[in-house]
This record gives sequence, structure tokens and C-alpha cells, in this order.
Amino acid sequence: MHGHDRRSRAGRPKSADVENRTQALLEVAEQALIELGYERATLQIIAQRAKVSKKTIYAKYGGKPGLLRAVLDRIADRHMAADLSLLDRDDPAEGLSEWARMIMRSRRTPAAHAITAISMREGLRFPEFREAMEEAHKLRWQMPLRSYLERLQARGLIRPVDCDEIASIFLWVLSQEMITAVSAGTAQPLSDEEADEKAGRIATLIAQGLTPVAG
Repeated sequence: MHGHDRRSRAGRPKSADVENRTQALLEVAEQALIELGYERATLQIIAQRAKVSKKTIYAKYGGKPGLLRAVLDRIADRHMAADLSLLDRDDPAEGLSEWARMIMRSRRTPAAHAITAISMREGLRFPEFREAMEEAHKLRWQMPLRSYLERLQARGLIRPVDCDEIASIFLWVLSQEMITAVSAGTAQPLSDEEADEKAGRIATLIAQGLTPVAG
């Protein structure tokens, strides 16, 4: 009995090995998606390239939309601040500028441009792709930004507003530079310095509109 238990434990993969295999699968899925697009990047192709079974992908992600969502999360996590509390500044203009710089930098990567291009090409034909994009956007960007604005509001540092709506508008404005670039077929229309400067201008403008009215 004890020998069987030892063999069972010995046969279990270590957590580090599981994580490495997961990241390898997501890397393959990301590259296949960028190379082939959502429709042509089938689970069969991804499974073959990653040297796993389709059953494994279904068991872990429930299918292609779930795998896509994991890929989008991975792309976002690569460029988000490791500790979002570092962005929790009491000065709304300063805090929003930090958020804007991080968001614009994350959206100026080749992967982000490729995913946006796929969304523009295939989003209408594949609602699950669009829904995964929207869900990832809301969870990774809009909800944390809304929480930041709500904390400022609770401290009386901004006037009473719909923080979710302001977060949505802020993100939409920041996304226009990349959408325009993708539509025009250009990769990087702005340098990092120009993008940071633009992020600061947008953040300052939004912050001015949130300034409490003096009594």
C-alpha cells in the first residue's frame, strides 16, 4: 500500500513542470493566432505544435474561446505593473498619467497590434472572439482602473462621477492611436517618448474634468 502511494506521488508532475507546460502551450497558441488568425488557428494545429492532445486543451480551457482568453490574459499580464498599488497615486493627474503610460505601452507591442488586427478582421464573424476580447479588456484594464477612481472618489480627490463610465472612456481614448495605426497598416506611428507625452496629455485632460468643484 505504502509502495503504491510512493509511486503515485512520484508520478505526479511538479507544479513548476505544469506551469512550464502551460506557458509553452499558451506561447504556441499566441503565435498560431498571430500567424494564422482566429479561424485558421484550429485546436488541432495548436495541439500538434504544442505536442499535446486536444483533450488536454479542452480539459484545461473548455475549448477555443477559453484558450483565447488565457492567451489574452497572458499578453496583458506581460505589460501590466507587477503591483497595481504602485499606480495608486493621490494626485489624479499623476495617477492617471501612470495608468495611461502603462496602457499605451502595452498596446504598442507587436502582439497587441496583431490581436487588434484579427479582431477588426474576424470579430464580426466570430462573436466568441469579440466577447473574449471584451471580457479580457474589462477584467484586466477597466475594472482595476474603475477601482482606482473609486478610491480617489472615496477620499474626496475627484468629484462624484460614474467611475466605470470614466474608466471606459479613458481606455477608449487611449486605444484610438493603436486602432488608427492598425487600420492604416503602420506599426509604430509614435515613438515611446511621443506616446508617453500623449498619455500624459490625455490623463491631465481627464483629471481636470474630475476636479472637485470648490464650495
